[in-house]
Amino acid sequence: MAKNDAISDITLKECIGIFDGARSTLSITPKEDSFLYNLAKSGQVMIDCYRTDSMNFLKDGEFVTAFAAINYAHAWISCFTQLGLFDSTPGKDIFEIVNYAESDDIAKITDEKMGKYLDITSRAMKKIKIAPPARSFDRRLAIRFLDTSEEYFKQAVGFRNDGDYCRAFASVNYSHAWLDGGARMGLFDVEEDDVLFTLYE
Repeated sequence: MAKNDAISDITLKECIGIFDGARSTLSITPKEDSFLYNLAKSGQVMIDCYRTDSMNFLKDGEFVTAFAAINYAHAWISCFTQLGLFDSTPGKDIFEIVNYAESDDIAKITDEKMGKYLDITSRAMKKIKIAPPARSFDRRLAIRFLDTSEEYFKQAVGFRNDGDYCRAFASVNYSHAWLDGGARMGLFDVEEDDVLFTLYE
């Protein structure tokens, strides 16, 4: 079986288009004068930053990093929507619906890059501790976020083992984004680690 490991400029532009469709439906649900509004707004700022990063990486020919950034941004829309901070329709995961189009302009996801991203997310999973108390609603949210992250991680490993590096690479970015979103929201204690996680402050 041939390895699916090439990200083309055509694929990336389609990914960004899918993301933009989801982003166009997004609105912040908490009231403007509430603390939750500030958290939701910070999430919106971050997803827009990841989209900008993706565009800049695309222009620089760094297709693999651009692919990571746009999938990460889309995962943040999903996790903030699940929490009720966004009213949006994320739709299916980008990596599941995008066409992996052939082009003369491609970049390969290497074994080294794939291994590096799996290792980073694995280290992040080991670092987190569920922050809310045992009998709180927030603890249930934290467990749900962690379970979602673990499911994406398992998918990533499965896709990699099948030689589908494109979907594996996207899946591991979704996995990390759910950990990152949980850390930003205070669902996870990450010991102030602002290397593996994007903290609120």
